[in-house]
Amino acid sequence: MLSTHQEQREFCREFNISDEQFRSSRLTWEELDEIANDFEPKRNEHQNTVKQYAEEIQKCSYVHSLSYRVKDKKHLVEKIIRKNTEYLEKGDSLSKSNYENLITDLMGIRILLLFKTDWIYVHEYLMEQYENVLIEPPFAHIRKGDDDSLYRGKIQIKDNKPYRSVHYVIRANNGLGIEIQVRTLYEEAWSEIDHKLRYPYNLQNEMLRNYIDIMNRLTGVGDEMGTFINSYICNFQENLQLGVADDNEVYQFILKEIEKCHDEDVKQAITTKIKQAEKYREVKNMSDLIQQVLKYK
Repeated sequence: MLSTHQEQREFCREFNISDEQFRSSRLTWEELDEIANDFEPKRNEHQNTVKQYAEEIQKCSYVHSLSYRVKDKKHLVEKIIRKNTEYLEKGDSLSKSNYENLITDLMGIRILLLFKTDWIYVHEYLMEQYENVLIEPPFAHIRKGDDDSLYRGKIQIKDNKPYRSVHYVIRANNGLGIEIQVRTLYEEAWSEIDHKLRYPYNLQNEMLRNYIDIMNRLTGVGDEMGTFINSYICNFQENLQLGVADDNEVYQFILKEIEKCHDEDVKQAITTKIKQAEKYREVKNMSDLIQQVLKYK
């Protein structure tokens, strides 16, 4: 794959790897070719493995859809070139003998959600199934300025990346790592656009970078709006089922029943109705908050 100078030049051009980056890796093209040739015959076996895990995860009802893949050999070589400097700093180096153990995303699963708040249920499912085979603690990548309350106290939060997703890395039954990413449909769409535009071309144009950042913020707003509308509809339907149509209905109930307030059961009924009204009003107030967020952004 990388045996000729022409192939090597084309590879570096495709993945935007400079001569300096390659020299810093301290790897030879012969070593990289050896790793690629070792990995390629195993890909079908790994594909079957990751498919089994994907089918198990699909059983979680909060998963909207998912995809899975085995890293192709060109992307494996690219990652090894970029990552080897980190291992050199630790006094180690990636090689044919250790890459399968050290590269933890040879297999990958991407889980897509409709709403951000669905994550907590997927998280609980994944932890129940795979907590004992986690290679590292799960973490969430968020954009600076994002609301992190969904993840706070549950997993580590990182805000040093321009994208949003939650990462789990587990050790499969064949000894290899599987990286599981969880994100919403909005986040997935943005990630694909960002990856297509930003990384291959190493954008330096300030105007284009600003437009990409605007698209990133719009992704966050879209998720916030989708989550809010879903919450609003769910709470509204719940209140209708409980007999709470609007504030006026609640207060008419209170006025009618307050005359009998010496009855403890009636007092409890009034208290319950008030709580239902407060919950309904909180959801309505969220609409105003979303409007403020949209104006700010």
